[in-house]
Parts: sequence; structure tokens; C-alpha cells
Amino acid sequence: MYLTDFRENTLQDVITKLEPDLFHAVTGLTVADFHLLVRLKVFNTERMNEAVFAFRRYEDASLRYTGIESHEGLTHYGLYDTVVARE
Repeated sequence: MYLTDFRENTLQDVITKLEPDLFHAVTGLTVADFHLLVRLKVFNTERMNEAVFAFRRYEDASLRYTGIESHEGLTHYGLYDTVVARE
């Protein structure tokens, strides 16, 4: 889902507002299912933010290694439920 153009948005926003059909197609879950899982505290927010940040950092490094700049001018990363400056 991170290869979308919504890299400055949080994962929660991508799932619930920007790409709900993609989320459903990939996971088989609806946005209502996702909200239920969040309410049941299935996701550890701090760990999810760390995991998303690490994934994006390694993804960008891998793409740069091959000569691809995936999102030129990107200044912020959307994590699981927060946004941080790229540098």
C-alpha cells in the first residue's frame, strides 16, 4: 500500500479514507472490520509506527540503490497514526 501517492498520510487514513477498496481487496477486511480491530487494541500503536517507519526507510533506500527516486520532494512520512519529518 505504500507505493501509492499518499506517502505523507498515515496508514490509518490510507486504509479508512483514501484507499478503502484497495485495503478490502488486499486483506478481505472492510473499514468497519479495521475500526473494530483498532478498538480491540489488536495493533500496538508504537510498534506499528516503528514498523512503518522502518519499512519506508528501507524501501526508499532500496529504490534509490536502483536509481529510482519514488517521491521527489517528499518532506514527511505518514506512519501508522502520525506523520513525521523525513529528515
